[in-house]
Amino acid sequence: MEIVFKTGMVATQEFKCRNNFNRLDKYIRRLLVLIIGCLVSMNCFSQNTLPFQSGEQLHYDVSYKYGIMMIKAGTARYKITDSYFDHQTVTQTSLNFKTNSFFDKIFKIRDTLYSYLNPDLYPVYHKRCVNEGNTRFVEHLFFLDRNNNETEVRIKKETVKSVKLDTIMKSDVPGYDLLSIFSFARTLDYNTLKINQPFKLATFVGKRMVKINVRYKGQSIIEKSDNLKYNTFRLEVDIIDEVFDSEKNAMEIWISNDNNKIPIKMKAKLKIGAAEAFLTSYDNLKYPFSAEVRIRKK
Repeated sequence: MEIVFKTGMVATQEFKCRNNFNRLDKYIRRLLVLIIGCLVSMNCFSQNTLPFQSGEQLHYDVSYKYGIMMIKAGTARYKITDSYFDHQTVTQTSLNFKTNSFFDKIFKIRDTLYSYLNPDLYPVYHKRCVNEGNTRFVEHLFFLDRNNNETEVRIKKETVKSVKLDTIMKSDVPGYDLLSIFSFARTLDYNTLKINQPFKLATFVGKRMVKINVRYKGQSIIEKSDNLKYNTFRLEVDIIDEVFDSEKNAMEIWISNDNNKIPIKMKAKLKIGAAEAFLTSYDNLKYPFSAEVRIRKK
């Protein structure tokens, strides 16, 4: 159920929600980064059989649930293009997120993330442009070294006036940026996975290294409406970060059960409420979208 705020008793609900949302600023910001952004040393695809192509675009509605209310918070666009970085051909993925007019009054967000993947689909560079309320900064993530067990990165955070952070971090598991987690979920060979098969990963956000455990949970059918369903593969994700209500199964991701491997839906449990992203439209898919099932009304 989506709530449209107007007057009278509903206006009182809006006031109460607004007070709660003001306390949730840091949780919403970090959730919206993790859920949409939300691995590839284990990918089983060759370049010729990748499930995506340059020019693909995916569009999502992002909603926040508080009690019985499901409130649309904003929209996100995920895009893939061919590009160049450090004198090599790369795949550039980008994610734009913006809050809607209602959430703009509470906490306005206009964030853009970029990820550059080499021909083996390993991230080589990540850029996060943050425009949240009165906060403005750019965060760079340079992947310096990696092997099967650890990843070394340089993190540089800067504003227009100064450099706020410039440090080296290491993870003791394969490390990725937020957008390359999208690539991981899309390049797994689900036909060979076993139920509850785990993957241990890490991502980097500011000064924090966030540990992530991913488990495959099998096939699932999700419904968007009475006449629209999707055949999917479901992943459960443990995320060791204070924004979530519980580290165990902090997030669920549903991937289309077809050759495109599109993230259809993402759902996260927060300490206060929950957040959800759902696919609304797509452009320039590489393969027919056979996971989408439209039922004709009688």
